[in-house]
Amino acid sequence: MNQHTDILNLPHVRAVGVQQHETHYVISAIGGVEPTTCPHCGNEALHRHGTKLQSFMDTPMHGKRVELSFERKRFRCTACGKTLLDSLPSMDGKRQMTSRLVAYIEQRCIQSTFAEVSREVGVDDKTIRHVFDDYTARTQQTVVYEVPRVLGIDELKIVGEYRCMLTNIEKNSVFDLLKTRRKVELLAYFKDLRDKKNIEVVTMDMWSVYRQVVAAQLPGRPVVVDKFHVVRMANDAIERIRKRIRRELEPKTRIKMKNERFVLLKRLHELTDEEKEKLQAWSKLYPALALAHEAKEGFYAIYDQPNRKAAEAEGRAWLTRLSPLIATEFRETAGALNSWWQEIFNIYDYPVTNAYTESVNRLAKDVNRMGRGYSFDVIRARLLFDQEARKPTSGVVRTKSRKPAAGGGSGGFTAEFLAGAGPKKRPVLHEVIEERKVEYGPHIPTLCRLLEEGHFD
Repeated sequence: MNQHTDILNLPHVRAVGVQQHETHYVISAIGGVEPTTCPHCGNEALHRHGTKLQSFMDTPMHGKRVELSFERKRFRCTACGKTLLDSLPSMDGKRQMTSRLVAYIEQRCIQSTFAEVSREVGVDDKTIRHVFDDYTARTQQTVVYEVPRVLGIDELKIVGEYRCMLTNIEKNSVFDLLKTRRKVELLAYFKDLRDKKNIEVVTMDMWSVYRQVVAAQLPGRPVVVDKFHVVRMANDAIERIRKRIRRELEPKTRIKMKNERFVLLKRLHELTDEEKEKLQAWSKLYPALALAHEAKEGFYAIYDQPNRKAAEAEGRAWLTRLSPLIATEFRETAGALNSWWQEIFNIYDYPVTNAYTESVNRLAKDVNRMGRGYSFDVIRARLLFDQEARKPTSGVVRTKSRKPAAGGGSGGFTAEFLAGAGPKKRPVLHEVIEERKVEYGPHIPTLCRLLEEGHFD
């Protein structure tokens, strides 16, 4: 008997028999706490009214699923006539399973798919999802990240769809990961976002939906297009020209141009003497490549200027001198410069570091590798609530204030006291230091490191 009790190790429960099957155990158990009053009317006069057989699932044992079979005591209230059962504190209040199985499922869902956990514990995968949904909802209530001062809006392609990722630029951390980047959902999200008054600046890529959402829900906030998203368009343009020329070449020259594509993409001042010779050779053979490289360098030069006024002048000059021979390939670049002029040049007033963009690019690649076989909800929870990734951006904020001391205090005697009115009391104030734990979300470089190390596998 003691052996069975040790097997379960549940309060108010005692095992009385075990049946072993090929895939699972069925453990017969007794226990429970008998009620003393009727929960419906408060009457204390209860009498026994037979038993009821119920089954509950428990955590796996020896690699097999575990089912607990209870013969629970029934009681009837002599006053209102309603029946009730003895209580089982070790069981979950919402489902036919132990509370420890709920906790087990929550943790296993972080590591495995719902279908895998379902097969392991013997619970329907829809129930597994509901348990996990409750877990994430509860975690979101207890783990609250500070709303960023500088908000980044970006996206990751996860499980075949683009998802909106909100980041804290100053902390290089993930603030939230949304299921979609569609306008209607983003408008609803930002409408209900708490403390959104704390947001002062927003940075994003050049997707018009993000700009529309910010204008509607965060009016007056300056929008900055990250430099990476802008200059990448110039690189894409020069690549289109290179590929157009390359299609007409013989195989040997085509392979050589493919291998030396980096010469066209690197900045001129970063090229070695040997690379400069290669660039000159290609430019001499194909004048369009020379024009494309010159246009790319001119576009980059916009960001080499010392201030916004000079940068805008450089931008206007670039548009004017763009050669018609390459205008088609640079049409998207020129269009973005015109359409996003204000947001592009805002970077001179609100600089955004490249470290953020580089980290997001790494994260996008690693998340998709980790995401095979998992739902978006699981991936989101794993990324947002991982304790190791949250450590670098967590801390304690100390604030000072002056508050009245316990019991008050006296400011001393006054003329009113001498006149018989008694002393006029002034509160004695003491300096109080209060501490508050703050979190800014999982650190993106740490997430990348953990993904590379297989932490989430």
